[in-house]
Amino acid sequence: MPKLLWVLLPLAAALAWWAIRAWRGRPPTRQALNVLFSLLLLGYVAGTAGLGIFWVANQQLPVFDWHYLFGYSTVLVLLVHLGFNLRVVWQQLRRGARPAASPTAASATKPPAGTRRPLIGAAGLAALASAAGLGYFVGLRHGRTELQISAAPREGTGNDIAAQRAWAVVERFHAFSSHSRTRVLRHAASGEWGNAPPSFKRYEGTTRVALAAPSAAATAAPATGGATAALDLPRLGVALWHAAGISERRGGLALRTSPSSGALFATELYVLALEVPGVAAGAWHYAAEAHALHRLPASLAAAAPGLDSASLRAAIGPLALSPRCAALVVASAVFARSGHKYGDRTYRYVLADLGHLLENLRVATAAAGGGEVQLLAAFDDIAIGRALGLEARHEGVLAVAAITVGSAGAGTAAEAPVSAPIRWTDALPEGDGDTRLGLTEAMHASTSLRARLGPPMPSPAPAVPLATAVPLAVHTLPPARSLASDPLPLIARRRSHRRFSAQPVTREALAAVLRAMTAPAPLLSPAVRIDVLTTAVEAMPAAAWRVASDDAHAAALTLHRRTPSSAPAALRQRARAAALDQDVIGDAAVVFVLSLDRAALLADAAGAARGYRHGFLEAGLVGERIYLAAGALGLATCAVGAFYDDEAAALVGLDAEREWPVHFAALGVRG
Repeated sequence: MPKLLWVLLPLAAALAWWAIRAWRGRPPTRQALNVLFSLLLLGYVAGTAGLGIFWVANQQLPVFDWHYLFGYSTVLVLLVHLGFNLRVVWQQLRRGARPAASPTAASATKPPAGTRRPLIGAAGLAALASAAGLGYFVGLRHGRTELQISAAPREGTGNDIAAQRAWAVVERFHAFSSHSRTRVLRHAASGEWGNAPPSFKRYEGTTRVALAAPSAAATAAPATGGATAALDLPRLGVALWHAAGISERRGGLALRTSPSSGALFATELYVLALEVPGVAAGAWHYAAEAHALHRLPASLAAAAPGLDSASLRAAIGPLALSPRCAALVVASAVFARSGHKYGDRTYRYVLADLGHLLENLRVATAAAGGGEVQLLAAFDDIAIGRALGLEARHEGVLAVAAITVGSAGAGTAAEAPVSAPIRWTDALPEGDGDTRLGLTEAMHASTSLRARLGPPMPSPAPAVPLATAVPLAVHTLPPARSLASDPLPLIARRRSHRRFSAQPVTREALAAVLRAMTAPAPLLSPAVRIDVLTTAVEAMPAAAWRVASDDAHAAALTLHRRTPSSAPAALRQRARAAALDQDVIGDAAVVFVLSLDRAALLADAAGAARGYRHGFLEAGLVGERIYLAAGALGLATCAVGAFYDDEAAALVGLDAEREWPVHFAALGVRG
């Protein structure tokens, strides 16, 4: 509502001016009103264009924000303006049908010599020339601010150089894709994404295996757990639907069980069936549109139909898999689905979205009794992509989840991995001079791994703990109560909510959400840090708090000197401003800010660049636990990936050189 009042303020001022003139008995003439509404129209058009360029195209604001409100007001002013000028237009049309006037008559109607029309015309031409010049300048800059990968030698040899180059790309990418209020003036877009590709991949003319309806499959395959857990076709269908299935169709959108930035759903899932009753060994694609498995054509996939388990393992490259692994779920991203809207920030969003999906896959598989999901940290992205027939520049493999069943049993010997220890290297392309890639393609190459012969990757340096400021206060939360044990209904009805009531959240509810966020222990990366803004929590001041990274139960919140408590309205205003003025953040009772500790990324066992991917995936895993916990508590939540990075860091007191904010989540009572 405050936004609407500001947008309507010029109209209100014009109406007040007219009312005052009419009250004084000197109503404005039609010509005066015509000029007034012309000026208003120009102002609203300028506001719409400016906000469209700076906020919509570059900052991805949600629907029905400033640019839409200005658009609606522009239409209103335009209708009034046309109403006032309709007679003038009609007279002009009738005048054009009359015979040409005599020179004498023409000279009589000629504007006086002192007219300002030439001056106004010159000013208009100058404005058009300036706009064209600005467009030409931006056009010249297009591509010059694109990420460039230098292949110049550095100190060290072999894998050491590759690791340094890969991390340098990550650092430059993160800085380049960070939002700020001046970024649009400093950078041009890095790539031309064109139109969005189809929302679903389809493999026509291949073997199709229909999956049972999720509700029926869940009933037929109750959770068993332990040594009797088994993965069969019904349980696999339950896991896949709760990870990426269509849960609702609304407004032309096919909404999924996992959230996605802009409802664009870049993720595709593939199943490499090893030993799944009801599914032949080989490579399959999960068709969410039909809730079915489609076998990949042999002409595309190296992991061709009919391969036995051993041959399939060989086709996808070396992996240290348990003998109890029944299937692999490979997650990829069709980058252009998100890239046509989010541009340089695409790789961030597809990773965080995938983290949400993987958490649903993990908990749904366990709940359906399908076994345990293990997220693999190291795998050959290139080999798996080729085995599935994917073109890496357009669809890259981002994660692999191994589903293991049964149990090794007590007292048995330790399981031996299928393959010998693997030596991994960064997949950054080799080359002389500068290799110019689009940001998303460069990041995917830099965070990918390949299995090679030769010396292993250098041992990572141990993580350096952050120098934490002495807290002003420590707030101990009450014991967290246990939440609903069955996550399947929560996932099925999960939705993002952008409207909250003014009712505060209880401390008990906050404790339960934080407990859910930190359990289990990190699955891919220990780099995620959690900060909490409490603007409307019972018996807690409005402040920014840090959850101690070594507190497994998230029971204690510390208040740092850099983020003193303040009035709720002031904290809400700062949070809203940092999140691109989005009401969903400003109106929330609690805002979670997830960040990545750079030292922990550098210490990742798979390499620092791969650690960056792991960090974003882990942030998505934590973010989905907020959704599930909020659903169990009857609260509303919404994940937000668009924010000003520098202002987000200042909001919760981060040292931007050591911690990078990557994820927002709003929590509150549904409005």
